[in-house]
Amino acid sequence: MWVVAGCLFEVSFPDGADDEWRWLNPGPDVTLVAQEARLGRRHFRFRAEAAGAVAGSVSLRFAGATSTDVVVHVAPERLGTKAG
Repeated sequence: MWVVAGCLFEVSFPDGADDEWRWLNPGPDVTLVAQEARLGRRHFRFRAEAAGAVAGSVSLRFAGATSTDVVVHVAPERLGTKAG
C-alpha cells in the first residue's frame, strides 16, 4: 500500500465476537485517528506522518485470532509545481 504523508488511510479486518483486532505497535510514523467496528469488520483509520516518509515505509502490526503485519509505504508530501 502507498500513501502520502499528511493523508488519511484505512486498514480493516474481519471482526467476530471472539476475534477483536488490536493495533500493537504505535509510533511516530503514523497517527491512529479512529477505530471502529462496523458491518462485521474492525476499521483502523490512520494519518501518515512526515516521519513515515523519512523512513520510507512502516510496518503496522495487528493482532486478532492471528497476528499480521501490514507494510505501508509513505511518500513525502509534494507541493505542486508552477507551470512556466
